Amino acid sequence: MFNIILSIREEQKYPTVMTQKEIFNKTTMYAIFILFTALTIYPLIWLFYSSFKPLIEIIKNSLALPKKPTFDNYIQAIKIGKLGLYMINSIIYTTVSTTITIIFSMMASFAFAKIENRASSFLYNLFLIGLLITIQAILIPLFIAETRAGLTDTYFGVIIAYVAINLPLAVYLGTEYIKKIPDSFIEAAQIEGATYWKIFTSIILPICRPVIVTILILTSFACWNEFILVFILTASDRTRSLPVGIYSFSGPLASEYGMQFAALVIGITPMIILYAIFHKQITKGFASGAIKG
Repeated sequence: MFNIILSIREEQKYPTVMTQKEIFNKTTMYAIFILFTALTIYPLIWLFYSSFKPLIEIIKNSLALPKKPTFDNYIQAIKIGKLGLYMINSIIYTTVSTTITIIFSMMASFAFAKIENRASSFLYNLFLIGLLITIQAILIPLFIAETRAGLTDTYFGVIIAYVAINLPLAVYLGTEYIKKIPDSFIEAAQIEGATYWKIFTSIILPICRPVIVTILILTSFACWNEFILVFILTASDRTRSLPVGIYSFSGPLASEYGMQFAALVIGITPMIILYAIFHKQITKGFASGAIKG
């Protein structure tokens, strides 16, 4: 150990000289990363500043910065496109669906991971099958079922569909994470007389905070950006969400580029902010719950 510490100190004191090949490889790697980052970020920057340009400036030079920035595009997009109502609906769908998904998935994950039962393995595998089923595959059966149940064009009909679609991944992440919690924690609590509900709320949930944040972000993204289900299951402006509202700009308003840019900025900004705040927790949750699992 002492020799290792001495060698590290020597390397810090006398840094290793890089060869020309290493310098070339490192420079090439950084150049590729910078190019990839620029290609990823520039369309977002272009979309953002273009949303403040009058239509005539967009037509004359679509790549130039706005000469006279204006909020008219946002005002018209909210007024004509009814984006205010659609955004409220998206907030309702995202908030309620994400909350229900987290509660149900964590309760199911605790049961699958720590409560021994003959049905646990079978039910867990049923949830995993849900990861392989696409929205397109269930679209028609789901529409027929909700039509017969009288749930089409209702908030409840959209929310239960979102919860059902997002539960498999949430249950998988939660179960693999809880499996890594030592059984001794639960056994000690049971010896002291704690019930399963007490163990779940007092021990499991606080420890599972990283994977809960991961499920929160992934489910929020999925619900906020989802288009095809809400487009099929709803028919009126009263229940439609923001992606459907943005899609309406592809019709008679297709030539109103400024309003389209403003609508897209309104649609993507909340998720970018959410990701910027919680991106470290997403990585931590995946590393703890999925990769180790």
